[in-house]
Amino acid sequence: MDKWKITALLLIFLCFFLFATILACFYIWCKRNNERRRKEDYQDMDEEERRYTTKRVWKSIQENEVDVVLFPDTAHHELSLSDDASQVRFTGSTQGPDRWYCVTGSNWFTKGNCYWEVEVGEKASWALGLATERIKESRVIPENPENGFWIIRLCGGKKFEAVSSTVSALHGKPKKVGIYKTTKELSFYDAEMRTCIHTFYIEYPGVLYPVFSPGSRDKGPLIIKKIKGKK
Repeated sequence: MDKWKITALLLIFLCFFLFATILACFYIWCKRNNERRRKEDYQDMDEEERRYTTKRVWKSIQENEVDVVLFPDTAHHELSLSDDASQVRFTGSTQGPDRWYCVTGSNWFTKGNCYWEVEVGEKASWALGLATERIKESRVIPENPENGFWIIRLCGGKKFEAVSSTVSALHGKPKKVGIYKTTKELSFYDAEMRTCIHTFYIEYPGVLYPVFSPGSRDKGPLIIKKIKGKK
């Protein structure tokens, strides 16, 4: 091969290398520019927009939906369950401070993703979330729970809070609450608005039970959504 052919091949290789380098640089620039724009867009969002869940993500969450039914043997004696174990209501006196009598679901969770939904409607008080197995014996969520509880609750129609080892104030007043458990997280959603209310990060190796308290301010029910097609 004469030197002109070698020179031509080298030039072709050099041009290809330069083109590939320019393409890679352009790709990196576009990626960084898009990241910068996303950060700027996120900073421009208000709190409600930041908590919004896209249709694609919401669909992927709902694909993990499970049927949760109430376990009558764990219900406090001042609670009444519907015949199909999908509703619970308070039957005692509505006078006095909130009392968090509760019932667990018959389902128990360790690993894996699960989603269920509860209609709270216009109730003035309610509490939802997960608890360790000891809740089956106590049948009451403490006013100031420590380890072993991951719940959100509405108190007297005004105070909305996330409660575990600490208490955090929340905003909004959902009528339908979506609860999504993954291996290490428990997230609560306003199921109508598709916004995330709160997320707990859970490091607990044992069994967890869904827990439901209708509060004690009214006698309206908590209603667990049933998966369509199932009775």
